[in-house]
Amino acid sequence: MNRPLRTLTCLLSSGVLLNSNFLLLSAQAQVVGSNAGCPPGTREGPVNLVRNGTFTTNAGTGTAVPTAPAPVPAGLAFTSDLPYRGDVVYPSDDPVPGNAFGGGGLSIQDDRFNNGDIPFLPPALQNVVRGRGVNAAEAALFGLDPVAIPNYLYSNPNLNTAGQPVTIPPAAPGTPPPVIWRQEVVVAPNTVYNFEALFFNLLLPGAPGVDPQIRLRLNFPAFPGDSSQTPIPIVVGDGSPIPGFPNVQNTRQSWIPVQFSRPTPNAPLGTPIVAQLEIVDEAQNVVGDDFGLTAIGIRECIPNIGVAKQASPPVANADGTFTIPYTVTVRNLAPAVGTPDPYTLNNVQLTENLAPTFANATIVAVGAPQSQTLAVNPGFNGTTDQSLLQPNVNSLAASTQGTVTFTVTIRPGAGQGGRGPFQNTVVATGSTNSGIPVRDDSNDGQNVDPDGDGDGNNNDNPTEVELPPPGGPQGQGGVVLVKRITNVTRGGATLPGVNFGGFIDDPGSTDDNNPAWAQLVPPSAPVGIINLPNDNPVRSGDEVEYTVYFLSAGSAPALSASICDPIPVGTSLVSDTAQVRLGNNPIGRGGTIFTPLAPLPDNNACPDQRNPNGAVIFDLGDVPNTPTNNVGLVRFRVRVN
Repeated sequence: MNRPLRTLTCLLSSGVLLNSNFLLLSAQAQVVGSNAGCPPGTREGPVNLVRNGTFTTNAGTGTAVPTAPAPVPAGLAFTSDLPYRGDVVYPSDDPVPGNAFGGGGLSIQDDRFNNGDIPFLPPALQNVVRGRGVNAAEAALFGLDPVAIPNYLYSNPNLNTAGQPVTIPPAAPGTPPPVIWRQEVVVAPNTVYNFEALFFNLLLPGAPGVDPQIRLRLNFPAFPGDSSQTPIPIVVGDGSPIPGFPNVQNTRQSWIPVQFSRPTPNAPLGTPIVAQLEIVDEAQNVVGDDFGLTAIGIRECIPNIGVAKQASPPVANADGTFTIPYTVTVRNLAPAVGTPDPYTLNNVQLTENLAPTFANATIVAVGAPQSQTLAVNPGFNGTTDQSLLQPNVNSLAASTQGTVTFTVTIRPGAGQGGRGPFQNTVVATGSTNSGIPVRDDSNDGQNVDPDGDGDGNNNDNPTEVELPPPGGPQGQGGVVLVKRITNVTRGGATLPGVNFGGFIDDPGSTDDNNPAWAQLVPPSAPVGIINLPNDNPVRSGDEVEYTVYFLSAGSAPALSASICDPIPVGTSLVSDTAQVRLGNNPIGRGGTIFTPLAPLPDNNACPDQRNPNGAVIFDLGDVPNTPTNNVGLVRFRVRVN
């Protein structure tokens, strides 16, 4: 049974927190962003599956040249129930003999032509209808790249799906509205997508006419009945609120966003799913009902990853080095929506480059990372191997997190910056079910999303550590810990063949060779074994006694010292066995027991604040740095489950 001591000591101006933790077996793209689309904790991915969503490709006939009324030319990359009348023309409601633009329908506009006015607009409508593209400020307001979008599709419905003119009065109730725009795209199964577009009411304020009523529809033909649409039609330009965009004014002559998200059907990963996207106008009135359409998109809602890194105060070691305990927390910020989980993060990795952080100091040792939920990389050293986790094996379901702890022991440098401050950042990466990569730089502390907005990317503050000055104004406390197995009992008797009363020198540490241990009477050295023989392992029901020897060996007393020792996984604390001995005073009961998952006190040094298996915290008070009361021990027993 291998039980080497792992010391996590936090040296504070007001005290020393000592923690020894042991395992049982070892002493932008075009994105319209808002919560009406992708849910909090997710964001739109960079890939837009819609083709020609900003209508930069015309019908191939040239500016102001009409095209055949049907079908819609293939170069436009969509279909419609309405005829396409041409590029940069007014698709007039009234069919005029010899006017190929008449009869309503669609046209592509470009506000860089004709000073932005709509060519061939009849004089009677020049104070009724006016169009323009999206300006850069509007694009930024909607979460798009702050770049103007001059092209848009002009829709002037005149025929319903029955091929009948939309006349006054409006079409009879129950008449299906025309599909203005339709396109099929291939999406991934078990994935949430956001469908969106921008709309512009072309009617001028005060002009007569009906405002368009827009719905977005998403259908899956291979899955009958599996379809959805925006909950209500969005009336463009009537002043009503826009779901998810409280700061956008829904008025005429303004671009407004419409969007909604939904999961794709459940199917084995890798199965291509055909999604049929449709934009319909339910107003169905020939008077007014003119609108522009652009920036159409459907993008995956990808989970946000968040990571935080906390450094405990550095430990002053007797040999002049300092040990810094780190805790890294990584979380999938997406909401949990059930099974299958569309927001699983795969191939989660934490990358930690310590070389530039401690360039002005010397890295003496890096403690192997530990985690109860993630598969760690035992070869991590922060320089030649910067991966805290094993590659391609870790995943995080939506709304779950993992924690990794490790230590870095450094020797201060002699020059400027040799004692810090040392700034450090961990990079968290992963990939969605469809393979889209995600990443986040760590935030200082334990909270990956302190502002609670579901996005870890806007909380990226480096973790900073600074070593205390040499000696300090009041001197510097320094505590040495040595941990040993001092007894194993089986059936009430000590395990035979093992000498628990002798001193065993740890070849990897000089802490157990400090001459100040001679003050311990008896014995004069930290006795006990480091490892149980491989041929004599513990069994269920055995009781193991652990002893931590402490020595205050700094240039000042260790104030408000405390030792936290977690109960090893696979064992249970034996009641009434926690003991404390200060100096050579008689040993007595001591320590505070924290049962599994019980809240731990503030400013404790336990490595896992979740306290998964319970812990014992020994508050020692002020430990002097002079003989003979600057030594002592704490101990307890556990029973192997």
